[in-house]
Amino acid sequence: MKLDTDNSTVVLLVNLGTPNQPNTEQVRTYLREFLSDKDVIRLPRIFWLPLLHLIILRVRPAKSAALYRKVWTEWGSPLLYNSFLQCGKLRKIFKKITEHNFSIDVAMRYGTPSIENKLIEYHRKGFKKVLILPMFPQYSTTTAKSIANKLKLILKSNIDLDRNLDISFIKDFHDNPKYIKASANHIRKYQAKLGQPQKLLFSFHGIPKSYVGDDEPYQKQCLITANLIAEELGLAKAAYNIVFQSRFGKAEWIQPYLAQTLESYPGEGVKDIQVFCPGFVSDCLETIEEIGQESRDLFIDSGGLNYHFIPCLNDDEGLLDSLKELIINYNDYSIDYNDLP
Repeated sequence: MKLDTDNSTVVLLVNLGTPNQPNTEQVRTYLREFLSDKDVIRLPRIFWLPLLHLIILRVRPAKSAALYRKVWTEWGSPLLYNSFLQCGKLRKIFKKITEHNFSIDVAMRYGTPSIENKLIEYHRKGFKKVLILPMFPQYSTTTAKSIANKLKLILKSNIDLDRNLDISFIKDFHDNPKYIKASANHIRKYQAKLGQPQKLLFSFHGIPKSYVGDDEPYQKQCLITANLIAEELGLAKAAYNIVFQSRFGKAEWIQPYLAQTLESYPGEGVKDIQVFCPGFVSDCLETIEEIGQESRDLFIDSGGLNYHFIPCLNDDEGLLDSLKELIINYNDYSIDYNDLP
């Protein structure tokens, strides 16, 4: 049977990216692309690029590769595995919904499968409509805007794609009711086994404080997401906290920092905590190693007793349902990627 490409929409679930293999050279290739992105690192190129190539890319790849090896799976990196797991389950969902015609696939902002290669692939197959769905609930210039800017560069260099593809773009889903409910139910499921902690920490990836502005609502959206999940859970203000992880460099980042909070809690009598990351829909190196292992060690070494990392939603049915709604109703949620702040 011939695929009805004229009336079908390609949905690219776009995540950050991953090295192809957990070795120094592959990690260096990935980090070179990632850390060269002007939306991620806003330092002047004349200063940043020599530092990146002469120091960082000579030192960091080996260290990062060792961490990747700790979490690597037989299917590749956890992020790649979870992304295709979500993709596969969404394909099964839409296969049963005959009134909607969507082709679901995965792309990465950095590394493979690349956005450009996926656009070329589906254009050659005859598709006309594409939905870009960044897998970041909260909008940031370092994630969704970076994807949009990459998209512009791809289309500028490939006139055929620019002329023939109708591309829609979902900016964020930080307050989507189904996403909020899915997160709350996911936490409830784990707490049914773990019990209620003294504190539930909602930990988000940090960004430099200097990035915050009218064009960068990320911090505000993180607070909205966490407070909505806490409200859905019926938590009092004293029962949870909102923190930011993964600080890099010496500049001030948005606070409070997760690491400082973990160090101070035991001395304040808070020795039983759980951590959930509502800014990630897929477990990856950062959540598994930094939050699941490194942060646990820091808390216990600081005098804490019980530390539990609640995994990301991954293939949770509630998340898939929220993504299904976003996709089906994408005309209501999408914006012109050229209009992103």
